[in-house]
Amino acid sequence: MSSPSVIIVGSGLVGAATALALHQVGVKSTMYDQVNPMEVIMRGDAIEFGESGGAVSIQAGGLRVLRTLGLLEECFAAGTPLPYVTWAKIDGSKPIVGDSKVGNKKAGETDPALQVPLQILRSTLHTILMRACHKVGIKTLVGKKLLDVKQEDDTVTATFADGTTATGNLLIGADGIHSTTRRKVFGEDLVAKYMGEMGHIGVVNIKEHNITIKETEKTAFFIDRDKKYLAATFQVSDDIAAVNITTFGDAESQDQSYRPVTDLPKHAGRLADLLKSLGTPPHLEQMMRCSFRLSSYGIYDLPDLESYHKGRVILIGDAAHGMVPSAGIGLLTGLEDVGTLRACSNNFLTKRLEQGFGIVLQNPRRSWYDCCKSIA
Repeated sequence: MSSPSVIIVGSGLVGAATALALHQVGVKSTMYDQVNPMEVIMRGDAIEFGESGGAVSIQAGGLRVLRTLGLLEECFAAGTPLPYVTWAKIDGSKPIVGDSKVGNKKAGETDPALQVPLQILRSTLHTILMRACHKVGIKTLVGKKLLDVKQEDDTVTATFADGTTATGNLLIGADGIHSTTRRKVFGEDLVAKYMGEMGHIGVVNIKEHNITIKETEKTAFFIDRDKKYLAATFQVSDDIAAVNITTFGDAESQDQSYRPVTDLPKHAGRLADLLKSLGTPPHLEQMMRCSFRLSSYGIYDLPDLESYHKGRVILIGDAAHGMVPSAGIGLLTGLEDVGTLRACSNNFLTKRLEQGFGIVLQNPRRSWYDCCKSIA
């Protein structure tokens, strides 16, 4: 009897990780996306999804998933360990420095390899994941804008704007905060609400511009509680770092692709002036002014869902539980979704091998699907 087949809507970080996890346990999946990430990767360019211009910090739960996927060493080689996290006032005064290893040990993490978080450019991590998918033959079909989802007893079918359809035993919506899957399956009213706040992330070659970041400030947050401003720095290698600043009162962008800004000097200069006016440490202003790439993203509030599955559809990552895109918190929860889905699939398929095709597999596809619902 053939293995279950899965439709994955979205080939971002969580979508790609999901495809790899399912492949490891023998479940065939295909990713569908509006853009072609492999084309971008093969050109040697950075993939730009969401706040992808910046860095993400991956804690023990996410590191464990990356290790399971066989990518942990490659990710650490492309990023940097994060031994400290610092919180300070907007001008850098009154710093509170947290030791990551000590904190994670106290939180109960016993594996030394996972006690120090990883900091990596989001676009670099995406490239690693997509290359791994390509290597094992996982397909990504592009130009696929989701229009509708229809469910039958044993199958689910996705219809795309180009007139094509895809049918499988399970559909996983990994299509982000503005998930079409969520609206079409769970309710058209379940749209993300813009909160009037924008984040702006500049990526800079600190070595080229002689910018020095303290060891304790490779990840640092500078906060003005009265004016409600937050600035941050994220160093991902000896050469590359990112700087982030939030602004308020900006109109919601009609372009949700979050590509890098086109007029870089104008926007980087405006944000650098803002950092200076807020009294941030001088290197933050310099980092923003010298950025070679600048991406902006909106902050949204996502309506709560009682369940992340409905019929043969599961939501994961930001499509399910949107998080404020700060240092990769949303990615971390998405990776934990992936780890849970992989465990559910593996447990079922292992049980199937042990007990044969009789008792467990009276309806094998439905049984596997029921097992996968545990993620929700």
